Amino acid sequence: MEEGLKITVDEMRCIEVSAYLPCNIFTKYHVDTKADIIFKINLKVLTDILNIFGDDGNSSLSLSYKSNGAPLYLIMNHGDENITVDCEIRTLTTNEFENPSLAEECRLNKIVINASIFAELLHRLDNSAEEVKIVFSPESPYFTLKTTGFSSESEVNINKNSESVTIYQCEERSESIYSFSNIRHIIKVLHYADKVAISTGESGLLGLQLVINSEDNQMYVEYYVTSQYITD
Repeated sequence: MEEGLKITVDEMRCIEVSAYLPCNIFTKYHVDTKADIIFKINLKVLTDILNIFGDDGNSSLSLSYKSNGAPLYLIMNHGDENITVDCEIRTLTTNEFENPSLAEECRLNKIVINASIFAELLHRLDNSAEEVKIVFSPESPYFTLKTTGFSSESEVNINKNSESVTIYQCEERSESIYSFSNIRHIIKVLHYADKVAISTGESGLLGLQLVINSEDNQMYVEYYVTSQYITD
């Protein structure tokens, strides 16, 4: 997009993750059209290339894409070693991401909390549990995470008046159950984020929006997880 780059990963229609990288974080950013450019690539191929040829030093990465059906070009320069790596990844056209934003489905209840606090709450839960229940309530204890394992239960709560809570909106009490392994995926990103907005919809869809500050720029990550079922 003219405003920046959006990368979306979809896993079996159970999880969808989007990362938004604003154009001003790049040394150079150019889009030769006002229309959004959408294509699909194999994620494993991309990550393998970056892991094999990238490094943690002074390397730079250039991405370019010419037109529908053209490959995605990657050029990596390793300044210290005077090495340049050129790669091409086959692309596929797709209309998959033209659906309405999933954020529109997560408008029932919402809490905005410090990311570090939410990460701590997840760490306090039983890590061996397969499921986690998320409860929004208009009454105390307001926001609850609960897991049930083979031999024990674990539960954490946070009050809407806590200093770590920026916003708490609860239209009606809701309880939904999710695969805990799907939720734990977000812990890595939480360590880089400042705030996380947790929201749910009537269908039980869970949305997590993270704000990541990098120097003078902000990046955003959206994470959506479908519920296994909704409890009464």
